[in-house]
This record gives sequence, structure tokens and C-alpha cells, in this order.
Amino acid sequence: MSQDITEEKLNRGLEIVNTCSNNKVTCRLLGGIAIYFLVRDIYPEVPPLKREPKDVDLASHKRDSGKVSKALETIGIIADKHFNALHGWERLKFMDPKFNMRIDVFLDIFRESHVIDLSDRLERFSPTIPPSDLLMTKLQIWEINEKDIKDIIAMLYKFELGDKDANDTIDLGRITQLTSNDWGLYKTTTINLERTTNYLNTIELPNKAKERVLNNINRLRQAIEQAPKTTKWKMRAMIGERVKWYETPEEA
Repeated sequence: MSQDITEEKLNRGLEIVNTCSNNKVTCRLLGGIAIYFLVRDIYPEVPPLKREPKDVDLASHKRDSGKVSKALETIGIIADKHFNALHGWERLKFMDPKFNMRIDVFLDIFRESHVIDLSDRLERFSPTIPPSDLLMTKLQIWEINEKDIKDIIAMLYKFELGDKDANDTIDLGRITQLTSNDWGLYKTTTINLERTTNYLNTIELPNKAKERVLNNINRLRQAIEQAPKTTKWKMRAMIGERVKWYETPEEA
């Protein structure tokens, strides 16, 4: 991986966040570039987990969609006007000619295999979305791939599980809140924790790193299972796998 290219993409993402802030708009990094920002100090210890984020993904508020577009235009980023006209109530798409990369902006909700509501989360952490939400954007992917699993492992190596989101802590309560209200999200999350465990057996990492990640996976599983579930969760659990519980990228 070219460290310079990744750093340049990160700096571009941070420039977008700062440009939006200067225009009184809340905007936060998410996706691979956000994880790179938060965990990049661990890569010398665990080189196999390092990867180059392909694009820059962001989150903002639906009410600020017009302001976000104007802010990005001031730094040479071009809106996909057709896509934004069709989907701008939930998501905006741009092209950055400087790096020939796509920029996606999720508005209030993150929708892929599942929906994660970010509307009251963006002001809680900066310059990324809160670490707990960031981890869940990876754990919610039904068709998960190797790069996503590497990101999960990197986060579970870097962060402690605690009662708040901070530079070195993931709010465990936020994760159990999400998985205790939505059976489908719970199902995909627990399956992906198992997939992550299995992947750990195939990758060369220091034993201390594997032990730390496995310990955090076990703590996550236990907390998710033990947390009280909502009536909505219990009713959907009765239907179980007879009805598909996730969206595919085409549906999303």
C-alpha cells in the first residue's frame, strides 16, 4: 500500500470535514478512511491489517444537504447531480477529480445491509463518527469481505470496550442498544463476529494481538446476548431466518 496516497486521501477527507465546519455544517468521516484515521498507529505492530481505503465516505445531516454540496464545490469536488436528485434525501454522491475517487455522504442514516440511525450521533465525536457506530457499519455488512474483516480486527485490537466513545474506547452500550432493538442487525452482527474469529485463524498476527481481539469478540458476544431485547426484536426473532433479514447492495 502506498502510505503517501492513503495519507493524501485522509488529508482530503479531513479537509472536507473542516471545510464543512467552517461553513457551519456538521460532517464526519466514516468507512475505511475513518478507521484508518483512528487505528493507523497500530499498523507497525500488525502490518497485515493495513490497507488503502478506496474512497472517502462521510456522514452529515439531511437538513444540511444543500450546504454540504456547496461546501464541497468550493474545494473542487463535483456533485453527481442525477444521483443526488434521485437519492438526495438519504445520500449524496460526488467525484473528486483531484484523486479520481468517489465521495459518498450519508445523510442522518447509514443504509447498506441494515440501517443505522446517525441523526443524533454526529456531534458526539470528531472528526469521525463515534467508534461504536463505525464498528457497527462494518459488522452490519452481510456480504462482508476481507478488507472489512481486517477493519473489524484493527478496531478490536486498538480499542477497549467501555461505557463511552473516545479515542481508545468503544461504547459497548451503543452496540447493545442497536442489536437489542433490531433482530436482523443482531443476527448479521453475531454471524460476522463468528466470521471474524474464523478469519483470525488464517492470518499471521502476534499472539497478543489475536488474544486481545478474541477477548473483545467474546466480550461483545456476551454483552449482545445478555442485553434485554425489545418487543420488536422478540417478534422478529419468532420469524427467524424464514424471511431474509438483510438488504443486498442492489436493494440498498
